[in-house]
Amino acid sequence: MKQQFFLILSLSLMLFSCKDKPQKNIPISKGLATPIYLNQTNTDIFLSDYIINPLQIDSVAHSESYRTQFSKDKRKLQITPNEKFQKIDNLRLYVADQIYDIPLYKSTKKKAIFSLETKDSLTKVQFKSQIVGWQTVPMQWENNSWKYKANLDPGSYQYLFVIDGKEQLDPNNPKKISNGQGGYNSLYENNSNTEDPPFLTTDLQKGVSFKIKTTKELSGLNIYLDNHLLEKAYYTLTEDDIEIQIPKNAKSHHILRIYGFNAAGRSNDLTIPIKNGKVITHTSDLAATDFQTQIMYFLMIDRFLDGNPSNTHPIKSDSVLPKVNYMGGDLQGVVNKIKDGFFDDLGINTIWLSPITQNPEKAYGFWPDPVTKFSGYHGYWPVSNTQIDYRFGNDSIFTNLLQQAHQKKYRVLLDYVANHVHKENPIYKQHPDWATNMYLPDGTLNLEKWDSHRLTTWFDTFLPTLDFSKKEVVEAMTDSAAYWVTKFDLDGFRHDATKHIQQQFWRRLTTKIKTQTQRPIYQIGETYGSPELIRSYVNTGMLNGQFNFNLYDASVAVFAQKDEPIKRLADALTESLLYYGSNHLMGNITGNQDRARFISYASGDVRFDEDAKKAGWTRKIILSDSSAYNQLEMLHAFNLTTPGIPCIYYGDEYGMIGANDPDNRRMMKFDHYTKKEKHLKERVKELIAMRKQSMALLYGTTQVTVHDNVMIITRNYFKDKVIIVFNKSDKPAYYKTTKILPNTYQIIETN
Repeated sequence: MKQQFFLILSLSLMLFSCKDKPQKNIPISKGLATPIYLNQTNTDIFLSDYIINPLQIDSVAHSESYRTQFSKDKRKLQITPNEKFQKIDNLRLYVADQIYDIPLYKSTKKKAIFSLETKDSLTKVQFKSQIVGWQTVPMQWENNSWKYKANLDPGSYQYLFVIDGKEQLDPNNPKKISNGQGGYNSLYENNSNTEDPPFLTTDLQKGVSFKIKTTKELSGLNIYLDNHLLEKAYYTLTEDDIEIQIPKNAKSHHILRIYGFNAAGRSNDLTIPIKNGKVITHTSDLAATDFQTQIMYFLMIDRFLDGNPSNTHPIKSDSVLPKVNYMGGDLQGVVNKIKDGFFDDLGINTIWLSPITQNPEKAYGFWPDPVTKFSGYHGYWPVSNTQIDYRFGNDSIFTNLLQQAHQKKYRVLLDYVANHVHKENPIYKQHPDWATNMYLPDGTLNLEKWDSHRLTTWFDTFLPTLDFSKKEVVEAMTDSAAYWVTKFDLDGFRHDATKHIQQQFWRRLTTKIKTQTQRPIYQIGETYGSPELIRSYVNTGMLNGQFNFNLYDASVAVFAQKDEPIKRLADALTESLLYYGSNHLMGNITGNQDRARFISYASGDVRFDEDAKKAGWTRKIILSDSSAYNQLEMLHAFNLTTPGIPCIYYGDEYGMIGANDPDNRRMMKFDHYTKKEKHLKERVKELIAMRKQSMALLYGTTQVTVHDNVMIITRNYFKDKVIIVFNKSDKPAYYKTTKILPNTYQIIETN
């Protein structure tokens, strides 16, 4: 799942091309080819997800296990597998006389039937689940019961039945799980395999060759050097190990990806970085462009540091309470903290900035208790998509920020809002037809309908959602996003409201970025939904990753609640590896601007069964149980030792408290820490330093086991091995001779 090298593939592909071609400034492809997850029958592939100009494709290699067919415009390719298709296959494209290989995954979906028997066949029965984005959909009356049928990948699925408008658990399913709001959902576990698939681990490394071990004999193996499938002459496959020769002409930095399978299923995938023909075994040898090394820090500019009091301009109106007005944080404040070593001290190498575009001068929105309107201090109400808000700074200060960051080898990501604009934005004023309808056909407001109308819903009456089904809207908004990476030396984007925008926007934006810039640009999205929906936006031609909210929800539930079994988190971690790959670039967060602070859940000062936003307005949130610092440390330890990009929400490194928006957006503090806060921050620094120095934590395999509410995570990369033990039981646990106290964790390094 890795796109961490913005590969100018003319170099690596020329190593294996049919004939030499001169190197071009613009690559033929968009980066490392992410696997294609096939449907059970036909699958249409957007070739622009992989090739900059699909019209350059000469042909597709013949295969006995599937057939292919181009669309009339040659921009799509349909793949239809047959009975010879095994768990993994390969799609080979010939592009401008070069070879480009893409892994193909056979569908793992199996039919699932949810049934409910009722005495009255006329009862209105509906189905509600993460499977359907928590929408309410009808069930069908069939053979004396109500049924909902779905094709599902292996994994766990939460659901409810809705009878005459009332939600209820499945009476025939004893398995249930906390919904994080004081209630429960029924839990369906779709485990289609009768035996475990093979598991691969790196073993021995000797110069230009290395070995990997397999727990089960493999039926097949696909090994890719960058985007070229290696011939079988490069490896020897035995019953329990594989020896691989690195091609002699694999100079500079490359990536080896290894995929195995047998009748039980796909193995985990391995990702091994290569430098000058040898396996990289030390993090200091990794390429500067390697996204896997990121330690991200998300700061809300207005709430971070006021570096220039002269641009502090809160809205002067009694209708706006201080809590939702501008507090003065600005870009100069970020520059100051870069210079004084704040990020160096913590170990951060990637800074994610909240939106910096111009927001409205007046107040909007409404909260009833206490009555208030809101300023646009957060930056998510753009009245301009290319102008920096004067309350944050200007082009010169932003340029200086980037220069200061790059001198310290930091990356800087900008939060970009494309889904909507403020009604005062010239885009909406000049093109009101570019917005979706604020009213649905039945006359009701199309507001906050996140799932049922996710591509058209408005966030508020003053925030028109743009209609990305229109080509002119896609072109205008991708141009405005590309502006930021062409005018400024920016390193990437965090994209707001990803799932509310059609995929064509993301495809077009990524094409523009990769043809208009010559540096690596990391893009990460924000989507709440099923893993399948989240994954649909992550591939070579769209986003590098998305924030892993399903894993976050599980980690909050488990670490903040004493009675939530740790198996829930282990299952969520295993599921994320299945959906996004063993070495993915998804974001693992400690919190964000739309959720109550973790530590306030853990201390019990914000309850899981209450409206966390209302709690922040109606009472003062304090920290009444200091043991919550220990629970927050466990969350940090989990994020910093598992696959993905760890992301710290500002203040979580010392335990900032708060209910939901806006109480979770308090002003940052940089000193006068309590003893507990200081201890937590020191532990976070140690965890970050360990991750940055460990190949096992950056590229290692991940094995997860659970015994008696104790979770053991083992990360392994050749001789580098790290074991993390989380003990949620009420008694001490032991890993060999190491004692782990109740509700704590221990990191065991073995080399």
